[in-house]
Amino acid sequence: MAAMAIVAGMVVANRRPVRIVAPEQSRKTVASLPLMPSAPTPPAEVPVTQTRSRVQPQNKITEVPLVANPQPGASQVIRPAKSKPPIQDPDARVALSLVGVDAKAEEYWFAAINDWNLSAHERKDLIEDLNEDGLSDPKHPGPEDMPLIWSRIQIIEELAPYAMDDVNANAFAEAYKDLMNLAGGQPAQ
Repeated sequence: MAAMAIVAGMVVANRRPVRIVAPEQSRKTVASLPLMPSAPTPPAEVPVTQTRSRVQPQNKITEVPLVANPQPGASQVIRPAKSKPPIQDPDARVALSLVGVDAKAEEYWFAAINDWNLSAHERKDLIEDLNEDGLSDPKHPGPEDMPLIWSRIQIIEELAPYAMDDVNANAFAEAYKDLMNLAGGQPAQ
């Protein structure tokens, strides 16, 4: 029993204090929070940026937003938004907008979609976005876009049978379907 009391005492002693705050106060920045009395304050003549790495507050306060009626089992964890990986070949994206118009751009785009060094996701996007990039309005293309749409359909018909892998083959099929819908006056799906 005495050992459990000692362990419990150690756990309680090592817990960080928690301050419950209203939701509108929970967005305060660390700089706007008052300093703890036990935290050392930097000398006036030394900029804070120089002392930040040396100052180690003894008592950290964790703010927990006060929720009026939390849902049972609802998680209070805020996860960062997932971001797309950076584009490995931005020039291929530029070339994509000129596919069907410029032969040099088509050559560059063709080399990019067949480049094993590019991620499958990027190659897929370079093919599937044929129904968007370079069109005046991808959702509702005008009559001026029809020659480009038909040119891209023809390019896909020529290249799709020789797709280097299933990723490219599936992307060609998707782009072809969307371009055919656009050519028929239907929006891409």
